[in-house]
Amino acid sequence: MDNRAHRKGNCMIDRTVTGHELVLEPHDTIQSRTDARGVITFANPTFARISGYSRDELVGAPHSIVRHPGMPRGVFYAMWQTIQSGEEFFGFVLNRCKNGDSYWVFARVAPHRNPRGEIDAYSSVRIMPKREAVAAWAAVYERVLAVEQALPRDKQVAAGYAAILEHVRKSRAKSLRELAMRYV
Repeated sequence: MDNRAHRKGNCMIDRTVTGHELVLEPHDTIQSRTDARGVITFANPTFARISGYSRDELVGAPHSIVRHPGMPRGVFYAMWQTIQSGEEFFGFVLNRCKNGDSYWVFARVAPHRNPRGEIDAYSSVRIMPKREAVAAWAAVYERVLAVEQALPRDKQVAAGYAAILEHVRKSRAKSLRELAMRYV
């Protein structure tokens, strides 16, 4: 078990993982919206139900409240690079429920622009991924996480991102998005 903790305001968010996976149903659609910093401004009831957090706990919290410690940091770097450039991100993500359970999603994250053309928010829609996609991406993320964890923290993101790009190259995909879409 991982017993990390994360701060939200003045309280600690338990980072324990149980090893139990919650599998989404085909009709489950998780929706959220964040500000430009990644702070949740909207969470639909499905997000609350699956994550185990109330909507009040989610709104105002960083979206990383559901970050699973088994997710490589390089994946989130790739996502932020993509959405901050104005493009949509598509990918597979392992999230963590409030009680320590986990759940996989296929995520679409899109930037939103204000009338001046500046990105001021992001929306995310997450659905149940195919089980073969989960198995494939879990193996990829395990390898990337091993690369990251073998290095000092300040070198992990760059090394993880490089490992992801190398996987994309070896898969003969033009981009992470193209590779992710092969599993949809």
